[in-house]
Amino acid sequence: MKKLLLLACVVALIAPAWAVAQNPPKQDTVNITGTWDLQFEMEGMGKMSITATYKQEGEKLTGTHSDPNGGTSPLVGTVVGNAVKYTVTFDMGGQPGKAEHTAKVEGNTMTGTFEIAGMMSAPFTGNKRQ
Repeated sequence: MKKLLLLACVVALIAPAWAVAQNPPKQDTVNITGTWDLQFEMEGMGKMSITATYKQEGEKLTGTHSDPNGGTSPLVGTVVGNAVKYTVTFDMGGQPGKAEHTAKVEGNTMTGTFEIAGMMSAPFTGNKRQ
């Protein structure tokens, strides 16, 4: 009888922890709405600075990338938890181009990578303007 009671106590103590492990709490989605300064580190080309303006509604992300020469390119994507994923469309010498961005956000800092149609990829970092 003592063994059965001990087993019941152990199950009662372990069951809540097991349930949480099976269903981890949902991470709140960060909100990146605002202006961010992005730095891209491109091999053989050095650093490139872009200003990103994001508008987030729930998990939907829209906005623009603006380059130092005044060019602006639209972006569309998602934010789920602290994971950001979006596509920027731009003109590449008269041809349409797309750059895929994936990043993680911690506070006012973003780190990630971008890729242009399998031709090039590079890391980037970003800081939200205050």
